Amino acid sequence: MQAPEDLFRNLIPAYDMDKDARRQRHRLVLEAYAKQFRKDFTNFLKLRAKELVSKGRMVVSLVVRRSDVTATKFSYLSRTISQILSVMVSEGVIDKEKFDSFYVPVYEPSSKEVRETIEEEGSFSIKEMQVHDPTTDMNNALSTPSKFVNLLRALCEPILVQHFGDVMYEFVSAAERHWSLEGNLLGPYAMLAISLAKA
Repeated sequence: MQAPEDLFRNLIPAYDMDKDARRQRHRLVLEAYAKQFRKDFTNFLKLRAKELVSKGRMVVSLVVRRSDVTATKFSYLSRTISQILSVMVSEGVIDKEKFDSFYVPVYEPSSKEVRETIEEEGSFSIKEMQVHDPTTDMNNALSTPSKFVNLLRALCEPILVQHFGDVMYEFVSAAERHWSLEGNLLGPYAMLAISLAKA
């Protein structure tokens, strides 16, 4: 997924350090991320449809919002990364202008949004959709801040280094502090597995 073009083009930060500004722009930012997801996921489906033979199948796995999380909530991953980076700005590790121009290319759609996008695009029929909470069987003793930081680093290091330079040591340190203070390491997300057949 790309960063939302509407935000980037209009120089609207995805996550503003000012709480009032962030609250005012919240709906606009959410809509921009949802629109970008639909565009990118539609493109993904069209390209995969070109690669598959008629009736060919594929399984897609996505991180989605849990059904009990309202659409007004921002992406857990994006919000977490932005909070960690805002701490790094306040500590002088990264420049505020660079922070304001950084858009985390992540959106956690609802399973309904995914279904609607697949149906609107039309190249595939949905054979099965299953939502799984990856934290159901997770042992809380094994859910340490360093495990989550390593996962976050694996996901984000290339885009963070490309945008901010060599700041991963500081990012890891700020992330560990963030999760140590937050206490709850389990986010409001689930995994969606979809079995698709080319129409």
